[in-house]
Amino acid sequence: MKSLISITGLLILAIFTSFGFKYSGEAETNRGDHLFKIGRSRDANEIIYDINFDKNGKPVNSDPLNIYWIKKTKNNKVESLTWIQKKFAYGIKILDPGSQNINEWNFKFVSYAKRTFILKKTAGNRYKVFTTLKNKEIEVTRIFVQIDGGSFWVPSITYVKLFGIDTQSNTKFAETIIP
Repeated sequence: MKSLISITGLLILAIFTSFGFKYSGEAETNRGDHLFKIGRSRDANEIIYDINFDKNGKPVNSDPLNIYWIKKTKNNKVESLTWIQKKFAYGIKILDPGSQNINEWNFKFVSYAKRTFILKKTAGNRYKVFTTLKNKEIEVTRIFVQIDGGSFWVPSITYVKLFGIDTQSNTKFAETIIP
């Protein structure tokens, strides 16, 4: 049953990556490097995850990530995600939001609840996103969704690939998730 839910989540992610939604307003980009991005095989457009800073330069505790598109097919135009994209595809769910401190947030993707991620401030006074795999801490740098055919409502996801850096060995890392 859990496998079916995970596959359904990946399918929902792929479905909503296919839509050309209208958006309301422009997204603001952060003042530093991106935390990570999601790319897809459908086109060169990317979903970017940055820190959501308040007017004082501190992360917004209740909503720490700013998520938006960079539409490479439209001369790198920055666009906000739609409500549907945030709710069903690329958004995140903060876990235990009342217990979070200002330097660390646990979250899951709304479309893939099998894996927990942690946004935290590092020793270098920068924020990064991490996950754990086989007792290793991995800094997440990029995610790629391979979509090969299928239909508009039920695309065929061949795999999802998570790229990062093993924090203990400081080596590049890639994990392939097959639905």
